[in-house]
Amino acid sequence: MAYGNKVKFHYDIPVYIKQQLVETAKKLNMTATELLSRTIEEEYIRVTKDKKNKQS
Repeated sequence: MAYGNKVKFHYDIPVYIKQQLVETAKKLNMTATELLSRTIEEEYIRVTKDKKNKQS
């Protein structure tokens, strides 16, 4: 679900991963959802660059 520019994730994430997200997000002064969004965006950019490099 989209809330403005933010995305609310509704995935079945194992409890231990949720806890790691929460702990890391607190250290970075952000929410777990924001951290997960940023991680997904960074991974998307990395994969897209890798695909472009392989095509070149």
